[in-house]
Amino acid sequence: MMKYAQFAKSAIAANVDTGKILFKKHPFKKLPPASMTKIMTLLLAMERLRYGKMKVTDRVTVSRHAASTRGSSLFLRPGEVLQLWDLLKGIVLVSGNDAAVTLAEHMAGTEASFVKLMNNKAKALGLANTHFVNSHGMDHKNHFSCAYDMLIMSKTLLRHKKILKLTALRYARIQSNRRRRMMLKNTNTLLGSYRGVDGLKTGTTPKAKYCLTATAKRQNARVIAIVMGEPTARKRNRELIELLDFALSSL
Repeated sequence: MMKYAQFAKSAIAANVDTGKILFKKHPFKKLPPASMTKIMTLLLAMERLRYGKMKVTDRVTVSRHAASTRGSSLFLRPGEVLQLWDLLKGIVLVSGNDAAVTLAEHMAGTEASFVKLMNNKAKALGLANTHFVNSHGMDHKNHFSCAYDMLIMSKTLLRHKKILKLTALRYARIQSNRRRRMMLKNTNTLLGSYRGVDGLKTGTTPKAKYCLTATAKRQNARVIAIVMGEPTARKRNRELIELLDFALSSL
């Protein structure tokens, strides 16, 4: 079975409905998760939405600190105001680090306070090989996770069915109070090219290399496949597709 994910540093595939692990390669190896970090960020947001502590129509203001966040960006400007749902689109589709920090500040006051919530949630989920230092996934020596923990986070996020309305979008348009319209294209290129894929999150940084958590549903059954540390985007996508093929054939 090790013929799968040959180039990945770590990988896992599972049946979401039964919880059965279908494939694993170094599933507990601590690695930088890049923007797959945002799965936890999104999970905390979806929980707050479910319990009525936020609304998708909430207006969120971008701080100077958030706008200056490095890495993948929605190119938000200080003082700009967006609806929360549009902010979530920016996190999901283009993996905007500035959008992630804006959300973190909106939910917890500061990103540092939000990171505490992330780590508390990780502990509550029993994630033994995960620790966060930011809300977006930029490389840091103390920011890490593993394929197994990412699987648990992803399964938990998928309990919030509304998230699939975001992660399944190939394109989306958002608008701020400055009449600035932005057309977003999802970084998950498996959408529309692999039948049944409707999420979940890509991730790329210099240390993490190319990562992807993907979920697909066929015949009323859902699987998740995750690869971490792939050397190129092409190898990441090819090996992820092979894992999905294997997982779906095991249903």
